[in-house]
Amino acid sequence: MLEELFRGLLQCIWAFLGSLCFGIVFNIRGKNLFYSAFGGFVAWVAYLLCGIVVPEEIVQYFVASVVISIYSESMAVYRKTPVTVFIVLGMVPLVPGGSIFYTMQHLIMGEYQLSYKVGVYTFAIAGAIAMGILIASFLVQLFKFSITNINQKKHKKEEKDNGKAL
Repeated sequence: MLEELFRGLLQCIWAFLGSLCFGIVFNIRGKNLFYSAFGGFVAWVAYLLCGIVVPEEIVQYFVASVVISIYSESMAVYRKTPVTVFIVLGMVPLVPGGSIFYTMQHLIMGEYQLSYKVGVYTFAIAGAIAMGILIASFLVQLFKFSITNINQKKHKKEEKDNGKAL
């Protein structure tokens, strides 16, 4: 149990460091570099925690992408920075690079059936990540719109009430 916890923590630290290195390559500076790399940490924590509850790997990728999308949207507002700065680095640990490699390896080796199987699985992971980003971004934008709309109605009502009082 303790060994699994240590292994998971180590994986999360590597996810952070991998995202940090990509942030350096992408020329992200200052605190945004740390917050963006921390997004990779958050994504991998979400992936591992979801794995405890749901053993299906595609669901884990979906949940992790939803979590990192919400994190990225909130950090974009907090840091007054475009959301892509946070979401790109946060998704680095989730990229199915190994699956893409094995798909191509099987294809080159002439193992077409296995290549097809791994390729479909890779596309399923990519689709789960894309759907997670899409759904989370939509929900965050809907929430922002609702809050703005409520505040505007409240402000108009206050102006109307102030006009009657005079």
